[in-house]
Amino acid sequence: MLPLTPAISQRAADLIDTLALSHGMRLADALIGATAIEHGLTLITANVKHFGAVSSLQVEAFSP
Repeated sequence: MLPLTPAISQRAADLIDTLALSHGMRLADALIGATAIEHGLTLITANVKHFGAVSSLQVEAFSP
């Protein structure tokens, strides 16, 4: 578990501003993506399409 920081909040807001209309980016996904970016982590998700438009995010597909 990682804390929400001002940097993560700002990056999430930027993701929403950039991707909400074109890709349906919502707050929860923006916060998850921003947290991974800020900490230099690879995001492992079963729903890659939600994060595919975030160019600075490393995403790896997970299949249950």
